[in-house]
Amino acid sequence: MMDRFMKQAFRLARKANPYPNPRVGAVLVKGGEIIGAGFHKAPGKPHAEIEAIRDAKHRTKNPHAARGATLYVTLEPCSHTAKRTPPCTKAIIREGIAEVAFAMKDPNPLVCGAGAKELAGAGVRVRGPTDTEAAGALNRRYMAAITKRPLVAIKMAMSADGKTATRTGDSRWISCPESRALVHRMRAEYDAVMVGAGTIETDDPELTTHGKGRDPCRIIIDGRLRIGTGAGAVRNRDGKTIVVISENADRAKALAIQRCGARVLVCGRDDVDLKKLMVALSALGIRKILIEGGSGLNAKALEAGIVDRLFLFIAPKIIGGRGAKPVVGGIGIESMKDAIMLDGMTVRRVGRDVLLEARLSR
Repeated sequence: MMDRFMKQAFRLARKANPYPNPRVGAVLVKGGEIIGAGFHKAPGKPHAEIEAIRDAKHRTKNPHAARGATLYVTLEPCSHTAKRTPPCTKAIIREGIAEVAFAMKDPNPLVCGAGAKELAGAGVRVRGPTDTEAAGALNRRYMAAITKRPLVAIKMAMSADGKTATRTGDSRWISCPESRALVHRMRAEYDAVMVGAGTIETDDPELTTHGKGRDPCRIIIDGRLRIGTGAGAVRNRDGKTIVVISENADRAKALAIQRCGARVLVCGRDDVDLKKLMVALSALGIRKILIEGGSGLNAKALEAGIVDRLFLFIAPKIIGGRGAKPVVGGIGIESMKDAIMLDGMTVRRVGRDVLLEARLSR
């Protein structure tokens, strides 16, 4: 039978409509009485846990009201920095809450047990999941969004001999001005543009539409956090930069990047897990992604099987050289039977270049 305090948290959650975020309610209990309550009202607004803590302080006129209390919440507290909200686990620990009961584990791979683990590691007693079925029924839309990964296209530019940069790393410009202008227009059709740390370090691109439409979010894959706060995409304080790191990245550098206005997501233990990241980005409302990486990210995306569509710009140039970068790096396949097949190919001229478009065969 559901606890009476959890029932009240569910009643509050039903008032919430923060889609694409989950509907969450929370109550704070001390001495057998509810001292604070709240729910997640809208995207970008405080989460239910924070609302309950603030309500408790307001009701009791005590800034330490939450200390020693028990928090009942309909979803596992988040442990990552989302689009516009900090982790709830940090606030729970900071406020001295003694116990947390949660109804359902958050299916978002950026949380999914990590919140409960962080709380337990800080000495907070954790109970849950206590009411998974009821919480799942409350958040059917959120659950559906979590399980639907974004559509991913990959844009590559190479010379006629398959190189994307010279042996010195020079890559400006392989493609012609007309091709680059087309890519700028393409970006406006996507929710996000994704690049690797190497591209940021080498080119420091703006990753905008250059006035050709709405600017997408910028996603930088940087497992070990090589880039610094001087990168243009990090310095741009429009709130549209997401830096994705692994658990082994330097947290002090991550905090410095967050202070610049970029969001930092931890996704993967030793390196960024691209499959898991796709699910997490879907939960953030990102539905279409254009990858514009170098040979390393191109290889990882293809190996992970996350790519749906290919845009390959071929320039009428020969670069040559064993040290020149290929358009797709990585180890590569051992047998031709393992090659990634392309379907539905079309070819057209763009300025002096040739653009090949295709679907990736599953």
